[in-house]
Amino acid sequence: MRAQGFVFSLDAFVAFVLIMVTVSLLIFTIGTPKPYHAELEAAHMLAHDTLQVLATSGDDGISGTYLERMMASGGEAHGIMMRVAGGDDSYHPIIPRGYGYRLEYLDFGKGGQAGEDAAEAWHGIYDAGTDGCPGSDRCGKRFTKLQASATTFLPLYVVEPRAGESPFCYSNCRGYEGPDINGISQYAGTCNTTPCDTVKSNFLPGENSIQIVRLVVYT
Repeated sequence: MRAQGFVFSLDAFVAFVLIMVTVSLLIFTIGTPKPYHAELEAAHMLAHDTLQVLATSGDDGISGTYLERMMASGGEAHGIMMRVAGGDDSYHPIIPRGYGYRLEYLDFGKGGQAGEDAAEAWHGIYDAGTDGCPGSDRCGKRFTKLQASATTFLPLYVVEPRAGESPFCYSNCRGYEGPDINGISQYAGTCNTTPCDTVKSNFLPGENSIQIVRLVVYT
C-alpha cells in the first residue's frame, strides 16, 4: 500500500500572497480616477467653447468673425480676447479667473523639416499671461500644472474676390470707361458708353488661404 501526501511549502505560499497583493494594488491604482482628469476635461471644454465663439461670432456692423479679424489685424486681438475669452467682466467672459490662455496659428513653412522643432511652427496671436501687465489678474500666468487645447481650420481671403460689372450700358449698370493699364475693363460711374469691341471681365475670384488656429487653456 502506497501512501500519498501533499507537500506544503511555506515559501511558495508567501510568494503567492505577495504576488496577489502586488497585482491587486496595480489594478486598484490603475482603476482609480485621477483628480486632474476632470480639470483637464474642463480646460479642453473651455478652449473648445471659446474658440467656437471666436470662429462663428462677430460684432454688428463689422465684417468678419472675431477670429478672422484677429488673423487679419493682430491689433484687434487684445480687445476681442479681453471681451470674449476673459478679462472684461461686463461681457461675461467664457474662461474664468485662475486659467491662462493663448491663441496661436500654425506656420506651414516651419516645423516640417528634419531636425526642426515643431513648437517653433506655432506663432502667438495673443497670450493672456503677457497682456495687460501689471493690471491684469492673469499677468505672469504660466503653464505649471496642466493644459488643453482646441484647434480649428480658418479659411481666409488673401486677395478679396470682386464680382465685377456688366460692360453694357443699361440703367442698372455703370457703363464702360475703358481698359486700365493691365487691360482689365473699367466701368464708369454713369451709364455713358457701351464698348463695341470684346472686353475683358473684371471679375476677380480672389485668393484663399487655409489657416490652422488653436487656443490653449492652461493652469
